[in-house]
Amino acid sequence: MQRWRLITAPTTTPISLQEAKDHLYVTSDSYNGEIKNKLLAAVDYCQRRIPGHAQFCTATYELVLHEFPDSDRHTDVPITLRPPPVQKITSIRYYNSTGGLTYYGSSNGSTASSTTYTLVTETDGPASVEPVFGQTWPATREVPDAVMVRFTAGYASQAAIPGSIKEAVKLKLEHLHDPERVDEIKMERAIDSLLAGVGYGHYS
Repeated sequence: MQRWRLITAPTTTPISLQEAKDHLYVTSDSYNGEIKNKLLAAVDYCQRRIPGHAQFCTATYELVLHEFPDSDRHTDVPITLRPPPVQKITSIRYYNSTGGLTYYGSSNGSTASSTTYTLVTETDGPASVEPVFGQTWPATREVPDAVMVRFTAGYASQAAIPGSIKEAVKLKLEHLHDPERVDEIKMERAIDSLLAGVGYGHYS
């Protein structure tokens, strides 16, 4: 069993509020709140439009597992991380066999360490974290949510986000702003075309 939870939401969007207003030819500040909400909805739509979903702007997630992966007793099986792109691992914590909350790789159990694991990114698949050579995942307490992998996902800056993503967001924003003027089927096809080149391998 595994699940993801959002720890820290993004503080930015792929395009700024002013860029959104310029695209919609809106000059008044009276509609700022409405446009901002529609912009957030457009971003969410485009992120979910990518197979497997994606994260455009920097956010912090935590993957929660009942135990470390163990395939036929091989305790170095990678842990898959999503949504992509993944920037870095913040920490890997787990409840050890005696019930203590421990940082994986820590000598004293209470300090985050990355010396015993590595982040692996692929050009045609999601990111993963795995022990470095000679290390293995440890045994855990048999309790729910025994393992917590916290990581940062999204492009490192607004400038690093591909232009195709920004254009896709603008198209969806335009549709939300004036649905009567935009052909939804054509809009979806255009967005899919723009996002087709944005896959797991596009890391910041």
